[in-house]
Amino acid sequence: LLSIALDFPIVFSLSDNFPNPFNPVTSIEYSIEKAGNVSISIYNIMGHKVVDLVSGYHSPGIRYNVAWNSNSQSNIPVSTGIYFYEMRSGDYVERKKMVLIK
Repeated sequence: LLSIALDFPIVFSLSDNFPNPFNPVTSIEYSIEKAGNVSISIYNIMGHKVVDLVSGYHSPGIRYNVAWNSNSQSNIPVSTGIYFYEMRSGDYVERKKMVLIK
């Protein structure tokens, strides 16, 4: 009987950011099931895009990690509040909530 342990991710996964609540930096871990373009964006409570953290081609089998320094796309610090982050890759879409406290 052959048993193989996979030490790498083979599914789409978007982890809770850490720490949450945070000030001023938080980290988001993610993985993908199949190769393709991946985007992770941050939105404010009104649904307006604040910043694109990730945009590009990714390979499966890797645990990726990206940090957000609580700045907007124009590198301006954002205010205290609730924000949402969204990961898209092919048909996969997942959103999570995070809280910035200054």
